[in-house]
Amino acid sequence: MFDIVDSKFIPKPEVEPYHLLVSTHNLDPKKSIFFEDIAKNLLPAHNLGMKTAWVENDDDYCKEGYDGKHVHYKVKSLIDFLTEINKNIN
Repeated sequence: MFDIVDSKFIPKPEVEPYHLLVSTHNLDPKKSIFFEDIAKNLLPAHNLGMKTAWVENDDDYCKEGYDGKHVHYKVKSLIDFLTEINKNIN
């Protein structure tokens, strides 16, 4: 988990919180996936090389940009999505 406090209260989609996430947790963006319920907030993660997953919802603000190339996965159920990925890993 990485929240607004961890990002020094800099809101997404500003790029600095994404860099802080990567450096704080020593992540390799190419081996990471970023989950977000606001589609436009996935763009900086995508630009860093992360896979991205939009957690689908019906809020018009959250949907803005959901059909862009920066959204790799559209997730209805996080549990189902993670279960399916886990099957493919093992």
